[in-house]
Amino acid sequence: MRATLADASLARYAGQFVWLELDFDRPENQSFLARHGANYTPSFYIIDPNTEQAAATQLGAMTLSEVTQFLERGAHAISAKAENPADAELARGDQLLGQDQTASAAAAYRKALDLGGEKWAQRERALGAYTMSLMMSGQSQVCAETSAAEAPHLARGEMFGRVVLSGLTCANAADSEPWAEPARRALKALAVEAVSLPATVRDHRFQLYRQLTYEAALREDQVTARQWSNRWLDELDTTKPANDEERAALDIARVEAEQGAGDPNRILPALIASEQAMPKSYNASLRLAQMETEAKQYDKATAACDRGLKHVTGPIGRTWLLETKADALMGKGDSAAARSVLEEAMRSAQTIARKRTRDNNVAKISQAMKEAQAK
Repeated sequence: MRATLADASLARYAGQFVWLELDFDRPENQSFLARHGANYTPSFYIIDPNTEQAAATQLGAMTLSEVTQFLERGAHAISAKAENPADAELARGDQLLGQDQTASAAAAYRKALDLGGEKWAQRERALGAYTMSLMMSGQSQVCAETSAAEAPHLARGEMFGRVVLSGLTCANAADSEPWAEPARRALKALAVEAVSLPATVRDHRFQLYRQLTYEAALREDQVTARQWSNRWLDELDTTKPANDEERAALDIARVEAEQGAGDPNRILPALIASEQAMPKSYNASLRLAQMETEAKQYDKATAACDRGLKHVTGPIGRTWLLETKADALMGKGDSAAARSVLEEAMRSAQTIARKRTRDNNVAKISQAMKEAQAK
């Protein structure tokens, strides 16, 4: 996204917006992130300087065209009243989403869709925000069934892939619920279409690969799951990063894709090259350590964790690195050392500012400590 935001065509907004980028793990940023409920990466907000509330909110990557629309929407929300009741509800949904009130945001977006009708100019944008907020608030059935019903009628642009991704993610998360299988079947066909469309944002296409891999795994079709993972890895191998941010994002995708392919050795050379190119990035060391652990290269994995810990920016990254180091030590058979590292990871996790992230990490470490104790 950084390359998109640096596009020369956005220079005309230079006097209208102050651009601010925040690292999600640095302690000094936690107050802002908690206030705006930044639980999805990337998250974008246009903050009204008069109220310090989000006038526009966008979760997930955007194309250049979507960035322009987002900026115009935010500027309009701050400088003028909504043109009609549907636009007002859409703006209210954005504000609620920017306050992490995802269920209330979904209700506002639903009302906006009802008020706007089929020919409302903002309908597709509102539908994308509606399905995303349903996903974020755990309303999986409504999310999946809405996406399956609405996506076939959308233009095959950016919003098509966004809506299908939210729906398939929700259908997959429901696993064996009676309504999930027919929703998955419909959304799978749409997802296959979306990954082949040039209008689908690359980040969304990568997430669609992941969901298609998971959908096949749910059907115990390991052959198809590996095919989707390998197709994803093939695209990653041919993508040249424009900068370090993009390199890091590609490495995260590599690790996710490998989990379906089951061959960590395939991606280790790329991860080694990334750590060499970004020696101060704890994320590069973390991804390398995760895959070295999976490849049973335990001493290399613990060394990579130690390198990453020298450059970590906050408690989330520190916790992840310590958990990974404990995994490697357990794989090596040193459960006593693993328990010690997990105790350190627990202390780190308990300092994470955002409750949802803190609780998830504490629960994961607690389970790992029980397993280490048993051994």
